[in-house]
Amino acid sequence: MLKKIDLRKKLKEISLVNADYSHMVIDRLQNIIKDKIVCTYIPLENEVNINMHLKGQSILATTCIQDGEIKICIYEEPLEKNSFNVFQPINLKIIDKVDIFLVPGLGFDKKGTRLGKGSGIYDQLLTNHLNSTFIGITDKNHIVNKIPSESHDIQMHILITHDEIFEVDL
Repeated sequence: MLKKIDLRKKLKEISLVNADYSHMVIDRLQNIIKDKIVCTYIPLENEVNINMHLKGQSILATTCIQDGEIKICIYEEPLEKNSFNVFQPINLKIIDKVDIFLVPGLGFDKKGTRLGKGSGIYDQLLTNHLNSTFIGITDKNHIVNKIPSESHDIQMHILITHDEIFEVDL
C-alpha cells in the first residue's frame, strides 16, 4: 500500500475529469441539500467545482480564516484571498451550525477516507461538526482502492463524482 505522501504525488499527476454532472447526480444532490445549511468550498484550480449545481439549500456557507482560525461564514461576494491563498468573503458573517459539508480532496476511497493536501485543516474543522453530513466531491479518476487512514482522519458519509453518488458504509 502506498504511503500518503506517495499517494498525494500520484493523484496530483492525474488530471481532473472535466465533465458535466449527470442529471441523476444533480437531482439527488439537490434532494440531499434541500432546506439544509450547506458549507461548500471555493474551488482551487485542482478541485472539482460543484457550486453552480447547488440549489435549494436554506443557507450556503463556506470556510474562512478569522484570527488565524478556520471558521464557517455565509458565502457571499465580494471575495478575497486569505492567508492560505484561498478565496473567502470579504465581509465575514460567521455561523456555527452546518448540516452538510461539501469537501474537496486529492482522492477518496470507497470507505469514505479522504486524502487532503496534508495540512489537516478539514479534519480540524469537521471534528467540530461531527453531527453534520460530510460529502466528498471528486471525479472518478481520484477514487482509489485504499487510502491509509490515521486516528484523526474524518470519514465522508457520501461520495460524489460527475456520474455517481453513493453512500459510504461507515
